[in-house]
Amino acid sequence: MRSAITACGAIGVAIAVVSTSAPAQKASAMDHASHASASPAGAIPPGQAAYATMAAIVTMLEADSTTDWSKVNIEALRQHLIVMNEVTMGARARQTTIPAGASMDVTGDGHVAESIRTMLRNHSAMLAMEGPYRTSVDDIPGGVRWVVTAANPGDAKTVAKIRGLGFAGLLTLGDHHTPHHIALARGEPMMHH
Repeated sequence: MRSAITACGAIGVAIAVVSTSAPAQKASAMDHASHASASPAGAIPPGQAAYATMAAIVTMLEADSTTDWSKVNIEALRQHLIVMNEVTMGARARQTTIPAGASMDVTGDGHVAESIRTMLRNHSAMLAMEGPYRTSVDDIPGGVRWVVTAANPGDAKTVAKIRGLGFAGLLTLGDHHTPHHIALARGEPMMHH
């Protein structure tokens, strides 16, 4: 299971690198079968991060003889990845320095605002449980005010890390992301997101 989680994380990083440098594909119909022998299987990620995440998890589920296919819910994972994309790509963040950390007003329009509220409320709680952080989330028009401080205000390294990572970087912290995605795909109840 640990190797599958690591593989999913590695695929995600590889996708990020490849997707930023790969040329855009034509939207017209393609003969996928003719491309099957173009490169060794697995050598090149599928080209889109959400698709790659779902593909990696489906592959892991297929390899696991204990998968209960009657509970699998890839659509729940896809919906969660949409929320993540809306927050990552559509949010605006204004960060101010406060004693021992940072206050970040994270806002967006339409669906993005609700996605921000959902994701940051849940991630804030996970961040506080997993690391040397204190967090709070309060609703503001169009999103939230996310305050993250070092649990030990004298810990200069953690204070600098909070400020340096900011909203987007802080969202990446923690070992819960891939297990959370796998649990969503398996149809398991989750407290996070």
